[in-house]
Amino acid sequence: MISGCASLIPIRLVLATLLFAINSQTWAQDDKQQTREDPVRQAHWAMGAFFGTGWYQVDANRTVYILRVPPSQTLRESSIDKNGKRSLGIEFQYPLTFGFHSLDALDDFLDFDNFATVSFTPGVHVDIPVTEKWHLRPYAHIGWGTETKSTDSAWIYYGGVRSRYRLGSGNVDWSLLNAVNYAGYNPDFDKRGKYGSVMTGLEFDHPLKGVSLGGEDVWLNWHLTYNYFFDRLNFHNDEGQVESVNDQWELGLALGKGSKKLKIWFIKFEHVGLSFKASSNGVYRAISLNMSSPFTK
Repeated sequence: MISGCASLIPIRLVLATLLFAINSQTWAQDDKQQTREDPVRQAHWAMGAFFGTGWYQVDANRTVYILRVPPSQTLRESSIDKNGKRSLGIEFQYPLTFGFHSLDALDDFLDFDNFATVSFTPGVHVDIPVTEKWHLRPYAHIGWGTETKSTDSAWIYYGGVRSRYRLGSGNVDWSLLNAVNYAGYNPDFDKRGKYGSVMTGLEFDHPLKGVSLGGEDVWLNWHLTYNYFFDRLNFHNDEGQVESVNDQWELGLALGKGSKKLKIWFIKFEHVGLSFKASSNGVYRAISLNMSSPFTK
């Protein structure tokens, strides 16, 4: 039964991706019209726990620098044999995140209005090989964070399910990516918040001819993804001015060794590069380190 249904999987995933891309633009336009009508809640600093290392800016006067140290431990690799017998992959992650928040212009980064945060959100990721080409990856994190200049703190949690379907192999390996994500926080002195999103995109991986590192071929990895946020991220830049973000486009470029991981000290990476992010309305933009696939990060 599984082999019979597997041939329909690419068609269903592609159709779902196209329908989602069309509908998400309509939802984004509706949310933009409601931005000034609905009560707005400020995006909490705890949201930085599940963003990668990089520079993030909203409008021109709100900047966040995030340093995320991502040590992980692979307990078991996933596998599936010719008879369909599966072995689940299990990975534990221990991300430690430092955030440096600037509420004014970059020249005033050291002013008293700026603050720093630190959070630790360990979690577990499970790799489920549905077929040889299709893998699901449910994950869950929970932890705690605090501001360094005050007593404000919050419990932080996030999780979801990611999907990768490989559509090519050999010299050009490309995949269809999808994900459903959920994140929330529960601060000590405020109402809890929650955010949901869905992601779709493509990822490509192929060797660079004539380029090697340590006697092994160097591979170019790049991905293009789109995230739609069901809950708007609101940022209060000035008195009476609120900027809202409904979505995120991401283009990632990186170099690696194909299926072999890079190792720096005790931390392993799939590849090393940069990701460029922006919202459709142009309010939000970011540059972050690209150390892993959107499927495994």
